[in-house]
Amino acid sequence: MSITSPEAGPEARVRSYAALLATLALLVAPTLTACTGDPARDTEPGDTPTAEVIPQMERVLRQRARALRKQDEEAFMATVDDAEQKFVDRERVYYANLSQLPIATLAYQVDASTLVRTAGGYDAVIDVQLQLDGYDAMPVVRPARFHFTRQDGGAGLLIASDRDRSWEQRNEVDVQPWDSRAISVIDNDGVLGIFDRQSINEAGAVIRAVQEGIGQVGEAVPYEWDGHVVVYALSDTDLLEGLDDLPAQDPDALDAVSFPVPAELDGEQDAPLAGTRFLLHPRMLDSDPQQLARLIRHELTHVALGSLDDDVPTWLGEGIAEWVSVQPLPEDRRLISQAAIDVARAGLDELPPDLDYNDEDQAAHYGISWWACEAIVDMYGEPMLWQLLDDLAAVDPGDQDDELQQTLQMGSAQLAREAAKRIVATYG
Repeated sequence: MSITSPEAGPEARVRSYAALLATLALLVAPTLTACTGDPARDTEPGDTPTAEVIPQMERVLRQRARALRKQDEEAFMATVDDAEQKFVDRERVYYANLSQLPIATLAYQVDASTLVRTAGGYDAVIDVQLQLDGYDAMPVVRPARFHFTRQDGGAGLLIASDRDRSWEQRNEVDVQPWDSRAISVIDNDGVLGIFDRQSINEAGAVIRAVQEGIGQVGEAVPYEWDGHVVVYALSDTDLLEGLDDLPAQDPDALDAVSFPVPAELDGEQDAPLAGTRFLLHPRMLDSDPQQLARLIRHELTHVALGSLDDDVPTWLGEGIAEWVSVQPLPEDRRLISQAAIDVARAGLDELPPDLDYNDEDQAAHYGISWWACEAIVDMYGEPMLWQLLDDLAAVDPGDQDDELQQTLQMGSAQLAREAAKRIVATYG
């Protein structure tokens, strides 16, 4: 779910100690696969770890989680191995980041099957459970590879690393900004804005635009929505480039993108969602305020619809988001790309296909999709637009053309022609 500017076109895994011992007895170096990854370390383990290591890991992780929840920096740093100053500094940044987040749930679960002894300590994959209070419907569980070392005297364990970048890439783990950089957080009246040191100066304008957009989208979209949203407004495209299933081959071509946040990375398409968030491209942060507001309304529409518009043709999901985004604007300020006008003038007999939606013609596709929705509202009234969304979402993709015909009493080709006719009549 994305758009370019109109002018430019949990249940955590729990393993018994018996299962742990059986796994460790058979432990070998893992083989990574391209699809799912393997959370175990891809080196030969040394001596088999003893069973008491797991309780020691759990103990230091409980201390870490408790310190973060209570915002006790001294207690948090007491869980950190201070042998490497660079890691100590990174952990101070991580603590400062999480101390700004509205945390409802924070916990760490050791995946016992991944435990291996390494030089100087132990490695294991830890399931990090984090739920943002007021924004996530359930905890978001993401794996991370930790390295633990022995305290002086061997009384317990300390955390010597909580990230392994190459492992994250191989296992396609989405890293959040608070895991990778210093952030600035603004939590204001249902909007959780994630900024960094370079983008924080634009926070006021972004937060105000999102808050105003929530009200406008809430009035237009007839579905229950709590009006809360997490928005990322960062100074680089690192997070954007790391998102899965982007609708464009070039992330830099996207002015913004909304994306689902599954509760767990289990590979299931119907996995429960903790929420839907959206991200703004850095170039949009100081763009024209009206253009930014329209873009934000578009993305908020995707957030408000949740998974519903994932189940319909792209032209309908994106067309509705565009249609909602222009409703507060006077008609003479509802801009469309020249590409869409050119296509409409040349004649049109099909709606934009899903597969090619975000190709080099995406600017035209957005405009055509928007005006297909305008045509539906013009001919049948606004309720029909939402009925069509419900009807198409309820059937298999292969049956959606027939369902469109049944609901509108016209096919997609005729609807495309109606859209083109109205574009030409409006824009010349």
